[in-house]
Amino acid sequence: MTSCSDKKMPADILPALEKNYARYWWEDSEDYEEAMKDPFKNLIFTLLSQNTSSENTRRAYRGLKSNFTIEPQQLLNADEEEISRVIRPGGLHRIKAKRIKQISRYVMEEFNGNLSWVFTMPKESVRERIIKIPGIGYKTADVLLSSIHGQREAFVVDTHMARIAKRLGIVDKKAGYGEIQEKLKQFFPWEAIPKEKGERFVGLFWLLAKHTCSARKPKCDKCILNEICDKII
Repeated sequence: MTSCSDKKMPADILPALEKNYARYWWEDSEDYEEAMKDPFKNLIFTLLSQNTSSENTRRAYRGLKSNFTIEPQQLLNADEEEISRVIRPGGLHRIKAKRIKQISRYVMEEFNGNLSWVFTMPKESVRERIIKIPGIGYKTADVLLSSIHGQREAFVVDTHMARIAKRLGIVDKKAGYGEIQEKLKQFFPWEAIPKEKGERFVGLFWLLAKHTCSARKPKCDKCILNEICDKII
């Protein structure tokens, strides 16, 4: 462990978080909602989201869905070049096409194409098994777990979340995924957040990290967390 900060988000910040960042909120598409309910589609959708925008992720997913049934056996049998072509809008299409084939092969060989066990096994056991799939890291595994258990139980850490955690000073600059995840979970005033709104407030915080605590030229003077931030750039 590299940090011992007990810093927490003040509960009175929540209304400002809603007020300032709701305008950036997008309505989840039908494709996204569908993908989050199915473990295999969830993995594929999250893979497609890597290093691209939300809009391009959805375009790539729709391209894949329009041309193939998003199931392990179907994608295993599909031509890799054709997969690459239809997911091109999402960027890194050749790399992602190769990974889609690898994921499909692994799921077929190890789980007989069936991932329904993710809903019944303890989440840590699921995580251990999921990250063994080629091309699946901690973030992708936690997107799947959070779709089942929520962010309170499986907080997803991406580059925006890692950056704001380090700048706030709740973790050291060298902190790894696990520590950042745990400290961010502790940072949220869950006792003041209705259970049904947990995902929304985590999403709004992510939008703060993306649009205000941006990688280049963070808008510290406009940040609602300015007073508790260490401003580590």
